[in-house]
Amino acid sequence: MYDSPGVSTDSFTMPPLSPLALQMRRVTGSVVGRPAELAAAEQELAVARTGQLAALTFEGEPGIGKTRLLVAISELAAAEGFLQVAVTADEEIRGPFLLARAIFSCINGLPIDDVTVQEEINEVAEALAGRQEPGLERLALDQKLLRVLDMAAMAIRNLAARQPLALLIDDLQWADIDSLRLLRYMIRSASDLPIFLALAVRPEEMALVTEAETLLADMGRMGMVRRLKLQRFSQMETAELLSQALGGAVNKSSAAAMHVQAEGVPFIIEELARTYRGAGMVQEIDGVWTLAKNAERLVPSAVRTLIERRAARLPDATKSALAEAAILGRTFSLKDLGALKERLGDDEECCSPTQLAEELAPAVKAGLLIELPEASPGDYRFGHDQVKDFASDTLTAPRRRAIHSAIVDMLTAGGEPDPASLSLLAAHALAAGETEKAASFSVDAAKAALSAHAPEEVLRIVVQALAAASTPLDRVALLSAQDEALEMLRRSTERLEGLAELAALALALRDPHLELEIMLRRAAAFRMSDDPDRAVQVSREVRRLAKERGDGRAELAACLELGQALLRAPLGESFSPTASEVDLEGAGEAYERARELAEELGDLPALAAATRELGVVEVGRLRESFVETVRLKEHMPIMHRIAQGEPMDPILASLAIAPVRAKAEAYYERAIELFDKIGDRRGVMSSIIALAYVNFGIDIHFLGSAKRIEEIRRLASRMKSLTRQSEMGMAEAQMLYGAHVFARDKVVPDLALSRGEEAYQQARIIGDRSLEFATAGGVALVDLELGE
Repeated sequence: MYDSPGVSTDSFTMPPLSPLALQMRRVTGSVVGRPAELAAAEQELAVARTGQLAALTFEGEPGIGKTRLLVAISELAAAEGFLQVAVTADEEIRGPFLLARAIFSCINGLPIDDVTVQEEINEVAEALAGRQEPGLERLALDQKLLRVLDMAAMAIRNLAARQPLALLIDDLQWADIDSLRLLRYMIRSASDLPIFLALAVRPEEMALVTEAETLLADMGRMGMVRRLKLQRFSQMETAELLSQALGGAVNKSSAAAMHVQAEGVPFIIEELARTYRGAGMVQEIDGVWTLAKNAERLVPSAVRTLIERRAARLPDATKSALAEAAILGRTFSLKDLGALKERLGDDEECCSPTQLAEELAPAVKAGLLIELPEASPGDYRFGHDQVKDFASDTLTAPRRRAIHSAIVDMLTAGGEPDPASLSLLAAHALAAGETEKAASFSVDAAKAALSAHAPEEVLRIVVQALAAASTPLDRVALLSAQDEALEMLRRSTERLEGLAELAALALALRDPHLELEIMLRRAAAFRMSDDPDRAVQVSREVRRLAKERGDGRAELAACLELGQALLRAPLGESFSPTASEVDLEGAGEAYERARELAEELGDLPALAAATRELGVVEVGRLRESFVETVRLKEHMPIMHRIAQGEPMDPILASLAIAPVRAKAEAYYERAIELFDKIGDRRGVMSSIIALAYVNFGIDIHFLGSAKRIEEIRRLASRMKSLTRQSEMGMAEAQMLYGAHVFARDKVVPDLALSRGEEAYQQARIIGDRSLEFATAGGVALVDLELGE
């Protein structure tokens, strides 16, 4: 399916060199990703040099790199002083002794000094071509065959006796029966000579050739052969092969994308590299090859040609069933294929699993399909996405649309579709030309992906669906989902581009609330792109317009956005702002107004968020006062009281900042209650960490004591009292993570590492993947800071 096609000899002429031998003249260098296989070849070559026949088989799917390995082994054999005979069997051309004739034709091209051996080789070549020796015309056919086998074996023996011989055969599964018998005869009669055999085979086709299986079984019983199965490349091996093919370093994300496209098949990896390079879709930037952002999945011409070649011999019924199955997906079942054909109006008899299995059998034999009995009887998988795409492309446009439409009907036959199938439904509806359904399914699919925190999937759905979304409301829903996904990914520049179209749609729809919402989205994008001044400007404008229009919810959202821009931190992510860097007074006013509006509207999440941020503002004021105290050197009496052993709590209670501290604590206590009431565990965690800073921040600055960070754990009892027993594990994990984050902020690496590792283990136990990811990343950052 993917291996480079060879041009074999026919019955009348013999080329001086076989296709594999010609390829060996062109290809040099090592084989990427196959060190174990090359090591095995070196070992078997060493065995052969001791005067014992040794063989090695490379077994794997088309395109897996068998031919390239044979080329590399030929170089190893040449370095060891072996005569090299390299041939390949042909998939289409058949004839008696065809492969054997190619072998002896290749030997004829070798520099053989012994005239007697050269004459023996010539005699064997003539006998294989059908020219009879004088005086032997009356021998029976079986005796003539035995005579030819004797002559060939003797010639090989005499040749190998003069110099070690390496016989490399590609695509052994296509060899003719007579040649396979000659090889068996030769192996039995020359096992005590320095001969090395390397055979490349496709197991799924080899199983259909009894004589070839017998050959390998014979060698196995005699202990002469090592059978190696080649696997597809890992992502790292793909990157190495791409680097070799392109002649330089390859961008990691680009290598990963091409690895996914090629699915680790080496031949397709190389063809993709050549195709992308030829089309200018992969370019060298600062010494690194990078795939263009608009690169699409291309089928290189060499890959398509080889797939066409293998599919050309399939019966028409098989081609038809294969094409229809391709629309179902990479993996499909006979049950679904039968149901699809029934909806398309095919005869009931043609839709039975038995009939369909018979129709698909030739595709399985050709290696285009793979049966999956371990999954479920009647399940199949295309050997590669390129095969699936090729099969679907053979359908006419009307037939393809009809199949997509039938699949939509199948998936919606049970009523409300499964949320997991919405994305698939949208794709099929779009391909069927049912634009209204496609837009509806796409909107629902994008919302489901947002709920599952899958922003990349949202972007894929939106790009696919925008072409079908003709109504302004559908486009608004899709572009809004796209904006939320880009916000998750923190891609502010792209957000601003998408919001421009959203703003135009809001103007066309004359929806004032949507207009304000889009303005706030722009403010958030400015804030995330480190342009807080423009974020403040836009937020204040929205707040003014919302107040004039009496739109309380828009004003609430504007106040929250304004507070984040003035405090220069997202909700829940600020703990101790510096007054010289942020606008504490402006942020405090915005969050206080947001708290009032949230109370009026009964918006508990907004109320909890605003309340927590008011606590942050008070902590900023507390910090400002403390810094001023140190600047005026008024902290020395405090240090003197501490040195005399007086506890911190009564000292702090006697200071002028005590009311500010109490106010901050009251805000945090209230925020914890509200977050717990709405079930926002992250909000609770963030508020508890902030409360811990109020309690121990000054202590840490005065004493420089990292041990007080451990007292964050003590506050866990407060959190646990607000949770049900079933949430204790989550509470513990969040508190451990809180201690980890706080320790990182205060640059206490040993504590950050220990608490991070504990949080990671707890997150794995409770199955919180997002917390597990966050803790793993946090620990990695600490390790990087420590240079580990």
